[in-house]
Amino acid sequence: MAARLPAELIRFGLIAVLGLGVDLAVAWGLAVLAGLSLPLAATCGFATGAALNYVLHHSWTFRAAGPRAPEQRRVASHAARLLRYGLGLGLTLLARVATVALASRFLFVAEGQELPALLAGTLVSFIVNYLTSKHFVFQTRGTPPPCGPLSDIR
Repeated sequence: MAARLPAELIRFGLIAVLGLGVDLAVAWGLAVLAGLSLPLAATCGFATGAALNYVLHHSWTFRAAGPRAPEQRRVASHAARLLRYGLGLGLTLLARVATVALASRFLFVAEGQELPALLAGTLVSFIVNYLTSKHFVFQTRGTPPPCGPLSDIR
Protein backbone atom coordinates (compact mmCIF):
# COMPACT_ATOMS: atom_id res chain seq x y z
CA MET A 1 0.00 0.00 0.00
CA ALA A 2 1.43 3.38 -0.96
CA ALA A 3 2.03 5.93 1.76
CA ARG A 4 0.05 9.16 1.64
CA LEU A 5 1.79 12.07 0.03
CA PRO A 6 2.69 14.77 2.54
CA ALA A 7 0.38 17.80 2.36
CA GLU A 8 3.42 19.98 1.71
CA LEU A 9 4.29 18.04 -1.45
CA ILE A 10 0.69 18.25 -2.68
CA ARG A 11 0.65 22.02 -2.08
CA PHE A 12 4.00 22.35 -3.85
CA GLY A 13 2.66 20.42 -6.83
CA LEU A 14 -0.52 22.49 -7.08
CA ILE A 15 1.40 25.76 -6.98
CA ALA A 16 3.97 24.39 -9.41
CA VAL A 17 1.21 23.58 -11.92
CA LEU A 18 -0.24 27.09 -11.60
CA GLY A 19 3.20 28.69 -11.90
CA LEU A 20 4.05 26.41 -14.80
CA GLY A 21 0.95 27.51 -16.68
CA VAL A 22 1.93 31.14 -16.28
CA ASP A 23 5.57 30.35 -17.08
CA LEU A 24 4.86 28.42 -20.28
CA ALA A 25 2.19 30.85 -21.47
CA VAL A 26 4.58 33.77 -21.15
CA ALA A 27 7.53 31.86 -22.67
CA TRP A 28 5.53 30.47 -25.59
CA GLY A 29 3.87 33.81 -26.27
CA LEU A 30 7.16 35.67 -26.28
CA ALA A 31 8.84 33.06 -28.50
CA VAL A 32 6.07 32.49 -31.01
CA LEU A 33 4.17 35.77 -30.99
CA ALA A 34 6.94 38.24 -30.20
CA GLY A 35 9.81 36.40 -31.91
CA LEU A 36 12.17 36.23 -28.91
CA SER A 37 14.75 33.44 -28.85
CA LEU A 38 13.66 30.38 -26.89
CA PRO A 39 16.28 30.80 -24.14
CA LEU A 40 15.31 34.46 -23.61
CA ALA A 41 11.60 33.65 -23.73
CA ALA A 42 12.16 30.79 -21.26
CA THR A 43 13.95 33.21 -18.93
CA CYS A 44 11.05 35.69 -19.01
CA GLY A 45 8.47 32.97 -18.45
CA PHE A 46 10.54 31.52 -15.65
CA ALA A 47 10.81 34.89 -13.88
CA THR A 48 7.07 35.49 -14.08
CA GLY A 49 6.20 32.04 -12.77
CA ALA A 50 8.88 32.27 -10.07
CA ALA A 51 7.48 35.50 -8.64
CA LEU A 52 4.03 33.94 -8.35
CA ASN A 53 5.45 30.74 -6.87
CA TYR A 54 7.47 32.55 -4.21
CA VAL A 55 4.45 34.36 -2.85
CA LEU A 56 2.34 31.20 -2.78
CA HIS A 57 5.06 28.89 -1.42
CA HIS A 58 5.94 31.39 1.30
CA SER A 59 2.36 31.92 2.39
CA TRP A 60 0.95 28.41 1.89
CA THR A 61 3.30 25.54 0.95
CA PHE A 62 6.15 25.93 3.43
CA ARG A 63 4.53 28.07 6.10
CA ALA A 64 5.67 27.29 9.59
CA ALA A 65 3.33 27.11 12.54
CA GLY A 66 4.06 28.89 15.76
CA PRO A 67 4.01 32.31 17.36
CA ARG A 68 4.97 35.33 15.32
CA ALA A 69 8.51 36.59 15.79
CA PRO A 70 9.23 40.22 16.72
CA GLU A 71 9.04 42.60 13.73
CA GLN A 72 12.81 43.09 13.39
CA ARG A 73 13.42 39.33 13.35
CA ARG A 74 10.63 38.76 10.80
CA VAL A 75 12.13 41.34 8.44
CA ALA A 76 15.60 39.81 8.76
CA SER A 77 14.21 36.31 8.27
CA HIS A 78 12.23 37.40 5.22
CA ALA A 79 15.28 39.12 3.71
CA ALA A 80 17.39 36.00 4.25
CA ARG A 81 14.68 33.82 2.69
CA LEU A 82 14.44 36.12 -0.34
CA LEU A 83 18.21 35.93 -0.76
CA ARG A 84 18.12 32.13 -0.58
CA TYR A 85 15.20 32.12 -3.03
CA GLY A 86 17.23 34.25 -5.44
CA LEU A 87 20.17 31.87 -5.22
CA GLY A 88 17.91 28.85 -5.68
CA LEU A 89 16.26 30.52 -8.66
CA GLY A 90 19.66 31.17 -10.20
CA LEU A 91 20.46 27.48 -10.04
CA THR A 92 16.98 26.52 -11.25
CA LEU A 93 17.11 29.02 -14.11
CA LEU A 94 20.53 27.78 -15.16
CA ALA A 95 19.18 24.23 -15.30
CA ARG A 96 16.09 25.39 -17.24
CA VAL A 97 17.86 27.50 -19.85
CA ALA A 98 20.65 24.97 -20.39
CA THR A 99 18.10 22.19 -20.89
CA VAL A 100 16.00 24.31 -23.29
CA ALA A 101 19.09 25.31 -25.27
CA LEU A 102 20.34 21.73 -25.53
CA ALA A 103 16.91 20.25 -26.25
CA SER A 104 16.16 22.81 -28.99
CA ARG A 105 19.56 22.24 -30.56
CA PHE A 106 19.75 18.44 -30.44
CA LEU A 107 16.29 16.95 -29.81
CA PHE A 108 13.58 19.34 -30.99
CA VAL A 109 15.20 21.08 -33.94
CA ALA A 110 12.26 21.52 -36.30
CA GLU A 111 10.12 24.63 -36.40
CA GLY A 112 7.01 24.17 -34.28
CA GLN A 113 8.81 22.11 -31.63
CA GLU A 114 9.27 24.98 -29.18
CA LEU A 115 6.82 23.57 -26.65
CA PRO A 116 8.54 20.17 -26.22
CA ALA A 117 11.88 21.94 -25.68
CA LEU A 118 10.26 24.20 -23.08
CA LEU A 119 8.65 21.19 -21.39
CA ALA A 120 12.01 19.38 -21.17
CA GLY A 121 13.50 22.43 -19.47
CA THR A 122 10.49 22.61 -17.18
CA LEU A 123 10.87 19.02 -16.02
CA VAL A 124 14.52 19.48 -15.12
CA SER A 125 13.92 22.81 -13.42
CA PHE A 126 10.94 21.43 -11.44
CA ILE A 127 13.20 18.85 -9.82
CA VAL A 128 15.91 21.42 -9.07
CA ASN A 129 13.32 23.91 -7.78
CA TYR A 130 11.65 21.45 -5.41
CA LEU A 131 14.94 20.32 -3.94
CA THR A 132 16.26 23.84 -3.42
CA SER A 133 12.91 25.08 -2.05
CA LYS A 134 12.53 22.20 0.38
CA HIS A 135 16.11 21.98 1.63
CA PHE A 136 17.51 25.48 1.19
CA VAL A 137 14.93 28.25 0.76
CA PHE A 138 11.99 27.30 2.97
CA GLN A 139 13.76 24.96 5.34
CA THR A 140 11.63 24.46 8.43
CA ARG A 141 14.10 22.91 10.84
CA GLY A 142 15.69 25.62 12.95
CA THR A 143 14.25 28.54 11.04
CA PRO A 144 11.96 31.19 12.45
CA PRO A 145 8.25 31.24 11.58
CA PRO A 146 6.97 33.11 8.51
CA CYS A 147 7.61 36.78 8.45
CA GLY A 148 6.35 40.02 7.02
CA PRO A 149 3.05 40.77 5.39
CA LEU A 150 2.99 37.49 3.43
CA SER A 151 2.65 35.49 6.65
CA ASP A 152 -0.82 36.92 7.14
CA ILE A 153 -2.07 35.46 3.83
CA ARG A 154 -3.35 31.99 4.76
